[in-house]
Amino acid sequence: MTRRRTKSATKRHRKGASATSKKIAEINDALKENDIAALRHLGRTMGGFLNDSIRRKAWRALLGYENRQQSIHDKHKDESQVALDVARSFNTFPKDIRPKTKNQLRSKLQSVILHVLRAYPKLHYYQGFHDIASVFALVFNEKDAGILMENVALFFVRDAMLESLDPILRQLTLMDTLIQKEDPELHEHITGAGVLPYYCLSWVITWFSHDLDDVNKILRLFDLFLCSNPLMPLYLSAALVLSRRKQVLMEECDPSMIHTTLSKVPQDIPIEHLIQWAIKLETAYPPKSLQRESGIGLDQVSAINTYEDLWLMEASREQACNIIAMSPEERLPMDTSGMHDSSAQKILGRLRAIYHRDTAMWSVLLLSTGVVALAIITSNTDAIREWWMTLGSAGHFPLL
Repeated sequence: MTRRRTKSATKRHRKGASATSKKIAEINDALKENDIAALRHLGRTMGGFLNDSIRRKAWRALLGYENRQQSIHDKHKDESQVALDVARSFNTFPKDIRPKTKNQLRSKLQSVILHVLRAYPKLHYYQGFHDIASVFALVFNEKDAGILMENVALFFVRDAMLESLDPILRQLTLMDTLIQKEDPELHEHITGAGVLPYYCLSWVITWFSHDLDDVNKILRLFDLFLCSNPLMPLYLSAALVLSRRKQVLMEECDPSMIHTTLSKVPQDIPIEHLIQWAIKLETAYPPKSLQRESGIGLDQVSAINTYEDLWLMEASREQACNIIAMSPEERLPMDTSGMHDSSAQKILGRLRAIYHRDTAMWSVLLLSTGVVALAIITSNTDAIREWWMTLGSAGHFPLL
């Protein structure tokens, strides 16, 4: 019996090694031919880009790396917030690094972020951008990480780097539509408790890098996101919530309990399973179709709606910069006339009401989770809000 099991295990190992070798060859061929479409397909299949050596080459190709001189402007208005966020970085990954190494990484990360902001001064930094940049700082040298993060900012997370978070609030509302379409019972349980989809805010704006401790899982997700429409983090978020339906349905219809359950990402999530689930959701509900289904139109010039033209066809930094320079009134939403999901409209209205009531408070709580965060963000008690803002401005976040 033992010998039979050993032979079976050996056979599976050889089969796995053969499949890996085949994929490495396919990735190298795509890189050699500069076949970006093939590279994107491979990054979305099992294992992504497999290891950091291949990943570095693939991400550079996907993000159109150019070793060019970029005019750098004076100090950006958000640099003080960057310094606070950098000081809290690299506490969960990499594991077991020495204080000296951590400080070196933080210095590198700060330089990467400041490079992007000073190169494109009209970008608005948000808390969470540093989480994405920290992954690039781990994989690349400082110069390359800065150059690559330029295109991440301009073409992938641009909607979060405008003058307000309203474009992101509309994205979160699409989450409600996805859950409603895929699992009406789960949707009813969540919305019946009055839970808003800001439980997945940090997942979307940090590409899960704030919520996962395993850097290998984070890198695998980045493979997926760099090979997909910028709405893919939301599809992955929906897949995660749908995969936890049993646990969520077991909770009482209580907003604090359900919010807490949803907002905490299990560290043992099955990454490959969720990735394939997210891709199926994207296929069933493409970004523009999803907007029509919900009646919530993202901006016509959003990174999501311009992905095929502005990024896939021709990466135009000038056009991206022009979009950033527009006023909110000039960024018209996609037409969804005739499609009005009352549930989605109500949720968007509630999200906007909370955000506009105190945008500074929203920023402080941006990456917070749990019952206390839920109570504070919905609280009308000035004393509680003033206390929390004081902690935030000093760089102390007890929930982060």
